[in-house]
Amino acid sequence: MGSSVHFQIKNITMKKTLIFAAFLLIFSGFAKAQSAEEIVKKHISAIGGDKWAQVEAVKSEAKISADGAPGMSIGMTMVAVRNKSLRMDVSVMGMTQTTVLNGDAGWANNPFMGKMEPEPITPDQVKSMSDMTDVDGTLIGYKEKGYTLEYMGTEDVDGTEAHKIKVNKGNKRMEYSFIDPSSYYEIKNIRVEEVDGQEVESATVYSNFKTQDGLVFPFTIQQNDAMMGGSTVTITGITINPLVDPKTFVMPGK
Repeated sequence: MGSSVHFQIKNITMKKTLIFAAFLLIFSGFAKAQSAEEIVKKHISAIGGDKWAQVEAVKSEAKISADGAPGMSIGMTMVAVRNKSLRMDVSVMGMTQTTVLNGDAGWANNPFMGKMEPEPITPDQVKSMSDMTDVDGTLIGYKEKGYTLEYMGTEDVDGTEAHKIKVNKGNKRMEYSFIDPSSYYEIKNIRVEEVDGQEVESATVYSNFKTQDGLVFPFTIQQNDAMMGGSTVTITGITINPLVDPKTFVMPGK
């Protein structure tokens, strides 16, 4: 009988241990989810909070230094209209490459590749560029956009132990956002998506943050794209809610 009682006590103890372990797993998952939401909430507050709701369009002017073209002067102007249109003009050596998204279609020319006339871009390219019309950025209003967050711990970004947040955007798209724990600015972003049947990953590092009309922007952007190579974008001017002529997004006739 003694051995039977001992077995029962041991069995009860084991069950309690398993229940406690299960509780820890559930609580750990909940804590991580809470951490991701809290970190993103602080990030949004740090970069302007509710002021972003008043932004309908953003115009950026910049100089680009490309690793593959050292010493070359490259200028860029980009206009994004909230959830609708985007136009990006890159000028170098007297030629301008234009890439445009206009609703659910887009077009581009590429004089550097001998393509002087504008041509429609592919549906996957349209899908990829549509994120650039999200003037708020990925994290503001992520729930309304249908995105989910996952806390991935911390990771070193140039000497800063940054919070790493995984953003699942659906449609074979995801991002990893790295948040500085002191300023709560996003200092790095890794984007993974499928474009024209191939998985494409691009990394961007943000620095030199400045406040414009109550909103915080990085004025230095370092990009590393598997297809385009490395480059540094230095913002020279930002205009909030500029006057935008809709005709600038229409593909010219040949």
